Amino acid sequence: MTGCSGRATIQEEDQTRSDDRTVRSSPTTKQVLPKGTPSTLEVNPPTTTPTRTAVPPATPTQEVNPPTATPTRTAVPSATPTQEVNPPTATPTRTAVPPATPTQEVNPPTATLTRTAVPPATPTHSPGFAKLAQPTEFVSSKDYGEFGTGLRTEFQAAVDNEFSALEEKAGISVAVYTNGKLWTYATGEADKGVDMTVETPLLISSTSKTFLSALILAQIEKGLYELTDPLGTVLANHPDFASFAPDKVNPDVTIEDILTMSSGMDDFSYNMEGKTASFKQPVWTPSDTVKLIQSPFSAPGTFKYNDTNVVLLGIVAEFYAGKSLADLYREAFLTRLNMTAVILPEEGIAWHTQLFNDPADDFTLPRMAMPYRDVSPWGGAGFGNMIHTAPFELGYYLGAVGRLRYGCCGIISTPENVARWAYELYGPNGSAISVTARDQLLNSFSGARVPPWGGTNESYGYFASKRTFDLPDSTIITAYGHPGGGGGYASLMRYSPELDLSISILANSEMSFRGSCGPEKPMNCIAAAIFAAYSVAEGR
Repeated sequence: MTGCSGRATIQEEDQTRSDDRTVRSSPTTKQVLPKGTPSTLEVNPPTTTPTRTAVPPATPTQEVNPPTATPTRTAVPSATPTQEVNPPTATPTRTAVPPATPTQEVNPPTATLTRTAVPPATPTHSPGFAKLAQPTEFVSSKDYGEFGTGLRTEFQAAVDNEFSALEEKAGISVAVYTNGKLWTYATGEADKGVDMTVETPLLISSTSKTFLSALILAQIEKGLYELTDPLGTVLANHPDFASFAPDKVNPDVTIEDILTMSSGMDDFSYNMEGKTASFKQPVWTPSDTVKLIQSPFSAPGTFKYNDTNVVLLGIVAEFYAGKSLADLYREAFLTRLNMTAVILPEEGIAWHTQLFNDPADDFTLPRMAMPYRDVSPWGGAGFGNMIHTAPFELGYYLGAVGRLRYGCCGIISTPENVARWAYELYGPNGSAISVTARDQLLNSFSGARVPPWGGTNESYGYFASKRTFDLPDSTIITAYGHPGGGGGYASLMRYSPELDLSISILANSEMSFRGSCGPEKPMNCIAAAIFAAYSVAEGR
């Protein structure tokens, strides 16, 4: 995903790594598997007390067998349910999930750290068991002014002209925001027979990374650790750190090396067998994801986009706060900025014996858009609705496949929320982070770090990219943000400081081919046209 790096198992190929193309490969001939086809592989119960709610990877490239219907384990509770979702029969309903950090005493970092803040000895939260009321309801705000009629017409034309020309498409939703003004628009389908609306939630994929970098900078500002601290010092007393392979997790890389994806550590996503096996485990932690790394690390300093970095920094953030990323995001950003989102895996569908067949009908309101993509791996014909074609249901996609979205690419929201997030994060009028932290973020980019989806006009910083857009009137503007995609979804978030304007585009298809504006992909073409229309209208 333009974001979730790599080679996931449900064919979740990073949009950033896809070749520009207009038509995907011809579908292969396969038998369509019926929903609920059981696996013959027994799912063994965990041998130790679980410390976190299980929630698996981001997408298999081969068929994923469901867990058997009759394992005799204790069911792990859902991340947020207000009612039980298909509990196993004749077994205990669900037990409360213990904290992600162990119940044993957690010692503070070693004395080599010069700050006084240390991880709490007793975490105050049980990560993995987020207490959200289900379903999470997404409602458009009525508190914002409107753009002028002419601009609204131009914004919609920018979307319609590009979207109508696409051969493979499902639905698209767009928001444009500036100080006090909001425009939203949606077209296409969210599911078979269901229209996409501006309130339909979608995965924002790797745009989720921007929340983690903001959180890390806020923790650094509090003195919990520093950009120059080595990972081995910061996590010296983490209960799982000693179990990480010393030739695969480099203790000498700094927080900044990891934050710029220059750590030299290998991408866990290459471990296809390990990821597939993770789907069948009732309990899975971020540390388990780190242990999927197969190759030794190389010297730090060279940029390589991969999600191993994101998982490690998520572990750091949770360790120093004693809370899950989901709770940290809510406390630091979502509640204060009045934003609505669901954060996978913590707030997803917990592993249970019927997860493979769980439709997750009551997960969000309205129901989130279904992913569309090449469905030939499941016996379909070319492009189509993945959930309708594959043998598993949406609950499995969120609860099992969503497990490896930890930190990198698991937020579900709407363009209205994401456009406002971009404005609050990158803009001078924003309040997501302090001025000091924002300056750090906006000065973190280097031309030596070109993301896999970018060209010579794009560079990478602290889990964010910076690029330019050449507008038709020869104006050149800067745009900060992060794209995302894969697994049947795509996302683009951009903020232009010259225009003081933010854009969020979300789609329930990957849109990983050329758009109508030349070498750019469709979402970039839409963003460029919206920026151009606003620039002319405002005389900027």
